[in-house]
Amino acid sequence: MLLIPAIDLFAGRVVRLTQGDYQRLEVYHDDPLIVAKQLEEEGAPMLHVVDLEGARAGEPRNLPSVASIVRSVHVPVQVGGGIRTLEVLRRYLDLGVAFPVVGSVVVKNPETFAEMLKVGGERLTVSLDVRDGVLAVSGWTEETSLRASDLARKLHERGVTRFILTDVTRDGTLEGVDGENIRRFIEDSGVPVIVAGGVRGIEDILLLQTIPGVSGVILGKVLYTGRMSFREILERAGGGQC
Repeated sequence: MLLIPAIDLFAGRVVRLTQGDYQRLEVYHDDPLIVAKQLEEEGAPMLHVVDLEGARAGEPRNLPSVASIVRSVHVPVQVGGGIRTLEVLRRYLDLGVAFPVVGSVVVKNPETFAEMLKVGGERLTVSLDVRDGVLAVSGWTEETSLRASDLARKLHERGVTRFILTDVTRDGTLEGVDGENIRRFIEDSGVPVIVAGGVRGIEDILLLQTIPGVSGVILGKVLYTGRMSFREILERAGGGQC
């Protein structure tokens, strides 16, 4: 199970939201590149970068920060937020982004997504942002009527191999992961997932290691509140690939 630290960007700074609420935004660092390099030095096998402004606006808003990170670190970088056109997808791929992450376009513009899948192939990652099993889009500001597990199953049949499952109700809360819902999602959809949302410490990571189909976990606020460093989590969990 891959342990992946997150860097969320807003106005060129490193921030965290609580439950996807842009009114509850906290700034943790003014220089994303410093944070990225520190996480790499602590042993991060990959970085997960999100352009929060881009997710809400539907187009990249923190491209300079993303480009700086991708060009300066030596680990794969997974980037999401505002990737809704082929042009933007190609721009990120040209920058060297290892795994572009899409979400809203899957639901709002399926024809464009089909073209994206041709271009991105197995690198294209679909983010499933979920409230009570129902998909949320547009930077978590809109809910749909779609069951996330049903959508994941259909996308997997079309060739999507990488999924991120985010529990929006727990994201940024440090309340712990919902192991039962994660297990149910994997059983219903039949797809492996990278889990995000609510991780509070090593106990959640150890729990996720017991759930078949969890291929990774994204670590956010737990790293920025001083609870544990990424290096400490790695040591206690047995390494970045555990």
